[in-house]
Amino acid sequence: MCTTRIMSLKKRKGVSTVLGTLIFIGILFTSVIPMMLVMNQADTIFEQKKLELQRADEEHAREQVVVYVYPTGDAEQDNLTVMVENRCEMSVQIVRIWINDTIHSKEYTVQSMSEQVLDSFNVSPPEDKNSTYDIRVTTERGNVFEAGSGPITYDGWKWIVEELMINVLISSPGVVFKIYLAGPNNYTGYAQVWKIGGSAFKSFIIPENGDYTVTVKRGSQIIHEEVVNMNWPDGPSILWVYA
Repeated sequence: MCTTRIMSLKKRKGVSTVLGTLIFIGILFTSVIPMMLVMNQADTIFEQKKLELQRADEEHAREQVVVYVYPTGDAEQDNLTVMVENRCEMSVQIVRIWINDTIHSKEYTVQSMSEQVLDSFNVSPPEDKNSTYDIRVTTERGNVFEAGSGPITYDGWKWIVEELMINVLISSPGVVFKIYLAGPNNYTGYAQVWKIGGSAFKSFIIPENGDYTVTVKRGSQIIHEEVVNMNWPDGPSILWVYA
């Protein structure tokens, strides 16, 4: 009799242990494991967002846009043409054009290493006094680029800029470079620049319109030679040469 009762108690205890184990496993699968999966998914999403932000910051820093502004048609008109040059390896989305405090919200996609005329804008300058205009463009990545030639002024009769310039940007390997300019009416220009990593930059102020031959040498070797045409006000007042 006692033996039967003890065996019955042991059976019940064994059944309770199995049921408790099954309940624990059920709780584990229905709450703990899903919570761990959700946490792992949240960590994955966080890392993806972190990578996207890092990539966006890198692309923001790599954007390089040159902005040109010149009269549309001739120097007496009230319209200004805005042109940009994309100097980076990514396409650039222009989303706003600022002319002083006036915003023109338009979208333009400028492909890598290419130039594009954005539009011609009527600014209606008053004819009785000088009017100065600052032109900037904003990209989708949040960069703001100003016109490389600086402000453009309407003096009551025509559009004028402070200076006509040729900018030379050297990215070729080397340390010491010599830059030669030859232009109309026996104009010559010369500069020696040093480059330690990255790139070197030199700006030349030129006296008049015409064809200019730009020659870049490393030692006695010509590494770049190009003829550029300054044709202000029918074109930009600043020209770029990349060597």
